[in-house]
Amino acid sequence: MAQLSSDRWLISCESTISMRVVRALVHAIERAGVPRWKILQAARLAPDAADNLDARLPRSDFYRLCEAALDLTADPAFGLHWAEQLASSALDPIASLVAHAATLGQALGTLAQYHRLLCDDLGYRLSEQKDELLLHCVTLEGASERVQRFMAEATTVRFLTLIRTFRSGALPQRVSFEYAAPEYSAEYTRVFGERAHFSEPFTGIALDRELLSAQSAVRDAELHDSLRAFVEQRIASLTEGMSYTVRVRDLLVRHGAPRRVSMPEIARALGLSERTLRRRLESEGNTFAEVVSTALSIAAKRCLCDEQRTIQETAYELGFTDKTAFHRAFKRWTGVTPAEFRRAHAEQDHSGELEPQPAALAH
Repeated sequence: MAQLSSDRWLISCESTISMRVVRALVHAIERAGVPRWKILQAARLAPDAADNLDARLPRSDFYRLCEAALDLTADPAFGLHWAEQLASSALDPIASLVAHAATLGQALGTLAQYHRLLCDDLGYRLSEQKDELLLHCVTLEGASERVQRFMAEATTVRFLTLIRTFRSGALPQRVSFEYAAPEYSAEYTRVFGERAHFSEPFTGIALDRELLSAQSAVRDAELHDSLRAFVEQRIASLTEGMSYTVRVRDLLVRHGAPRRVSMPEIARALGLSERTLRRRLESEGNTFAEVVSTALSIAAKRCLCDEQRTIQETAYELGFTDKTAFHRAFKRWTGVTPAEFRRAHAEQDHSGELEPQPAALAH
């Protein structure tokens, strides 16, 4: 089972958040009367953690900061209040790039394409249903229930703000939340009016598709193009030296269900055409299908390390229709069955053998 240790860094790979977002949240907590040292101490962050805007923070650390925000402010609705008060300039250059898009539809496409400057993972997905555009907030792996709610509040409020950049006073058709109405549900009514509904099938916003053609009052095509070139340079610097095979693999792993992600979706996330992405993978001696297989292996190992998930649940989450198909695929990838891997992981993790080593993380 030597392979387990060398793969540990892949199992533990974690997406990151831009320090711009971190600093915006820290500043909001400070405005609520909490000194910075106390915030950083509660979140177990270094004293100078928010000083370098080009740095990135692991998502689990950011979740801990969200927990600290709720505890230190004693404001259960802080997710709503932070998002309402958040100045768009705190998220520049992405915020300005989006604001100067020609239409709301272009703005949403721009945000999806260049989101990595703010965070590695897109916290929402879009789908169309009849005359509606549905924005679904995704479930955040490793986040507590109240952090899930915190992020759902912040995401829905920020999207409402974005919509109103393109049509003043516009309201979504409805705003849905999977969880039950919290004690402070009156704050939801204040923000979303009577359109907020709880205990719904999904968390997100339903928009009239006609809003996609709404134009921004501040749109500036020339400035938009200049900002886009600048953002592309910044994103390129984040991935400098990283092969496209690794970039695609990491995007697939972070999605959680690699089989459910298409090559065009990954190409868009990387700012490439499907043809260009295929050519670059081929130049590195890989195909998209091969990278998907590698990502599936990594995602499967990560899921199996969570003993709260059954093997059947892991199979379903990864896009397999049944446990038998997953069993065959996993043995083909690793040479062992899912049950054998889980058992070996539990034994070695208990003995400390699976702690990631600095040398492995450097590769």
